[in-house]
Amino acid sequence: MTSAAERGGAHRLIAEQRRHQPDVVRLAGSLCLAAQAEPYFLRGARLRFAPDSGAGLEARLCFSPLVEAADSRALVLYPEVSAELRRQLHDHDPHLLSLVRDFTRDAHRRAPPLVRGFEELLWSATVGPPLSEAAIERTLAPLYRQVLADSGTSAEAGRWILRFLPRLPEAVRDSQPAWRLRVMATERLGMEPPPALADRADAEELRAVRALVHGEVDIGVRPVADGLVLSRPPEPGALVCGASGAGRVRLRLRGALPGAQWHELDLHDGEHTALNVSVAAELRTDGTMLAAQAELGGSLLCARAGHRAAAATTADGRTTLRIDDGEYVLPVELPDQPRLLAVADAGPPATAVVSGKGLHVITTAADGGADAVLHPLSVPPAAVGWSRTVERGVLCLATGTDVLLVDDGDPDRVLRTLPHPAQVVRLWCSVRAGLIAAADGDGGVTLHDLASRTVLGSWRTDTAVTSLCGDPGSGSVVWGTADGRVWGSRTRGGFEGESPDPAAVTVLGVLSEPASALAVLPEAGLVVAADGGDRLLRLAWPGGGAVDTVPMPFRVREVHPATGGQLLVSGNGGEVEIRTEDGRSRLLTPGPLPAPPDEMGTGSLRDSVGVVLPARDPVLPTGVRRWGIGHVCLPASLPPGTPEFTALLTRARDQGLHVLAELAPPDETTPHAKLLYRAHDLLEQPVDGLRLTGNTDRWPTPLVSRLRHLLAAYPRATVVTTGTAPFGPGHIRLGPPPDPGIDLGTESASPPRPYLGWALPDELAYPRAALLLALPGCHEVPASVLAPTGQEPSPLRPLLAARAGQLALRHGRANRVPTGVAGASGVRRDHADQTVLCVTSTVGVPVTARVPLRDATTQTELIELAQEESDGPPQVLRPDSEGVVTVALDATRTRWFRVRHTAHPPPDEPTDPFVPPTR
Repeated sequence: MTSAAERGGAHRLIAEQRRHQPDVVRLAGSLCLAAQAEPYFLRGARLRFAPDSGAGLEARLCFSPLVEAADSRALVLYPEVSAELRRQLHDHDPHLLSLVRDFTRDAHRRAPPLVRGFEELLWSATVGPPLSEAAIERTLAPLYRQVLADSGTSAEAGRWILRFLPRLPEAVRDSQPAWRLRVMATERLGMEPPPALADRADAEELRAVRALVHGEVDIGVRPVADGLVLSRPPEPGALVCGASGAGRVRLRLRGALPGAQWHELDLHDGEHTALNVSVAAELRTDGTMLAAQAELGGSLLCARAGHRAAAATTADGRTTLRIDDGEYVLPVELPDQPRLLAVADAGPPATAVVSGKGLHVITTAADGGADAVLHPLSVPPAAVGWSRTVERGVLCLATGTDVLLVDDGDPDRVLRTLPHPAQVVRLWCSVRAGLIAAADGDGGVTLHDLASRTVLGSWRTDTAVTSLCGDPGSGSVVWGTADGRVWGSRTRGGFEGESPDPAAVTVLGVLSEPASALAVLPEAGLVVAADGGDRLLRLAWPGGGAVDTVPMPFRVREVHPATGGQLLVSGNGGEVEIRTEDGRSRLLTPGPLPAPPDEMGTGSLRDSVGVVLPARDPVLPTGVRRWGIGHVCLPASLPPGTPEFTALLTRARDQGLHVLAELAPPDETTPHAKLLYRAHDLLEQPVDGLRLTGNTDRWPTPLVSRLRHLLAAYPRATVVTTGTAPFGPGHIRLGPPPDPGIDLGTESASPPRPYLGWALPDELAYPRAALLLALPGCHEVPASVLAPTGQEPSPLRPLLAARAGQLALRHGRANRVPTGVAGASGVRRDHADQTVLCVTSTVGVPVTARVPLRDATTQTELIELAQEESDGPPQVLRPDSEGVVTVALDATRTRWFRVRHTAHPPPDEPTDPFVPPTR
């Protein structure tokens, strides 16, 4: 039933229309039991119920106020008007209502089931007693089937449901079956249910209903240097992950760091999202992380001085600055993303931010809030900082060759100017010490004492300064230069114009890369450097010496000293956890990749595992990329250009696979020209290259030479062979598989040309195949991995999927580790701060291996890889107090583990980020 207000308005509208155009109202009444009136339906209704009228009556109805919408496809009455017309016919002319029912049912006898079901509900709700929930659910069954169907019609059914279900009588549209159907329709279309629907049930019930339309969706995840690229459908070269979803896939992502928060991401069909990962973390000098913040798709800029800190977070077009004074935290909204940030290490709390809008000076207001003032800048400074003179605190701006000391943070109130011989590029300032150190573009560093108006030191290294810091307590200055050297000075004497004692400056150490940031920690006796890599570099202070490296889980760009001998660091990248709504989880590591063997086209296929499709019945199953397959080779039995070749090539391309074409070796009767023409025709197809079968060392030398000349015209083509004859920069040579009992096949960062991989032999016993897949260099697997002869899928599939998702398995060095039991082999793979442990049993009874981890800590955990998604959450193992992990192995089975040295997630944290908050 419609509400009283709606019914009253519709009654007056119909009465007014009936006084002026009664025939229009009669024709409208003949449509009141229809979901919509198509042109044929409208014409038939006029001829049946207004036979004396002309076609103009149809036009008058279309333009009447009774009609909500009308076009060349259909006419739709306002739902309130339709409901009132049904009520009037039921009360005053039930016979006519019955005739309208018969006409509607006959005219729409071939309409879609959802239309007929809708009209059945209109009739039942009009003439019968109130429908039960069960009766409504039975009538809506065709609509349920439509929206649940995993086909292109389900989205159209969802749109139809959202458009027409609210037009049903109130008792029907507010029923529980109709509510579920509308929620399912919104989820099918990737929409958020409107508040009126969402508020009818708790979040857990809403989630359960949404899940009814979920199916298996492939998403692509491609790690890049500073984050991830997610795509749907998966882009070529991306790791394919299965997820649960419909019109959208709901994901939760976070940096795999202590205290990192979850970020929400909805991925719709056809979307491609690049997420930069910006990280800030508090840690001890030994790398122990205390807390972290990771922004996915945003950016972080941090500053720290003494007990004060500030962090500017830019995400979703908004920038929030949080100022921590040690006792309270003040949030401030900024109009745009900051470029420079500085806080005062002593005195009244003060923060300076330089952005595209100008200079923002934030101080503490009288009410304890933040007082932010924006000053326009004609020339943006190269660096900012806070210091003090005898009289007051000053803001220091590096502008050109000068350092301006401005009062009250106002760049128009310059108190003093400190000139320098070249453009000033970096500043270190301290309110506590009243010092300013300035580095200029010619490699000079000058230390100013503002209270005494003296220059405490001036040094020139003739090498560009890349980083600058100091210690307020001792007046020490430390800086890094482009040649990797780190310099230190402890002078506090001297007068303006005098050169300090050269012995007061020392080279603390030499880094392999220039320092991008430095921090002096006197209480720890250290200078800590960042060079943009996934590490921190430590030097002894003040004496200097050998460089000590501390691995970090992300690339560190900035480092600031904090109280208590701790550090505040910031940078990009690092491991990211991706959680899907059905509980599946993946850890992705953006990290450095080994240099490709050349600058040409093997880069995309060098790390790919492929299959050669069989000559007989070369079928390509769907979803093979999810199992770690990156390319396929079309058999030589399919000539290029034939319908079978084209169909298989198109299918592979649609799945985002790289494609090679097989070129069979010549026999004694095959003319060389015929094979060359075949190679040319294959290369003219949209393939990535050729796979030459047989040992090319046995091919005729003139043919190999001519084939090499042909391939020179396709410089981006990959050539895969099993011979030693060279075929240019795109050559991938396959050798015999390694012997896991003798050669671990360690791979250097720059393998020799051509790249040497190997193919997994067919019909190999599972434990032997698992041992080989744990080693570097696998380039091909047999087609039986994709299409096993039996009903059960190949047990190698999870291993291949794990290999594709772990950098350490694709690129890492391999080392044997003891297992303490005969017949069990252990292999450890390491790369880019990622470690994978592979333990395999070749004996026919269950065994228990005990594997020592040389770098295990109390927080180390081993997360199981290579298991079926139906097996539930991955098992987690932890080493004992001696760093030994116990691994139980079934007969002739293998288990692979990702080794993490920081427990994640923390034990007291909810494991499901999709759990709705408690109301």
